[in-house]
Amino acid sequence: MTSTEIYQQSIDKQRILVVGVGSDLITSIIEHTLRFHHRKFTCIKSGNPASILHDSPVIILESKSQPIDYKHHIIILGNNGTTEELVELQTLADATPKGGTIIYPKTHAGLNKIGSKERADVQAIGYEDYKHEDVDGKTMLISSTKERFPVELNTDLDLQCVSAAKELLKKIGISSDNFYRSISTYKPS
Repeated sequence: MTSTEIYQQSIDKQRILVVGVGSDLITSIIEHTLRFHHRKFTCIKSGNPASILHDSPVIILESKSQPIDYKHHIIILGNNGTTEELVELQTLADATPKGGTIIYPKTHAGLNKIGSKERADVQAIGYEDYKHEDVDGKTMLISSTKERFPVELNTDLDLQCVSAAKELLKKIGISSDNFYRSISTYKPS
């Protein structure tokens, strides 16, 4: 199925685009959390043909080719580095419609510049490594209320992906409590 066909079949859905380094982990965490809470969604990953579920209000698109054709509402920018990638991501971010959202890594200079650029009626949400601590070799996420939640993720990139996924999930109605309940059961593949 082409990106144009996917767009045509998802006109009435909220389209969430996940691109860049770590996009596979971000998408996996989002999928796990939505399944854990029995939320309807469709997920289409690059190179995997799929059909749109007609009763799911949300479609998550992890893409590495022609992502602009999806006409996203929300975009999550994973870490990227090359000048060519940044030019493409600038184009994607600028294509975010009014009322849309850009979720970007604040710690990456180029992506911070792209994500925080002023755009009319577009919300920009920056993320960074999730606040955590190591306890006896186990990574514990620390919530805003100082509660600790064990996770099986531990690299800087992993913790940035957790943060990006949490920001998106909050945007589509998953509370912090529900996020922590699900992320504690997440097993990386």
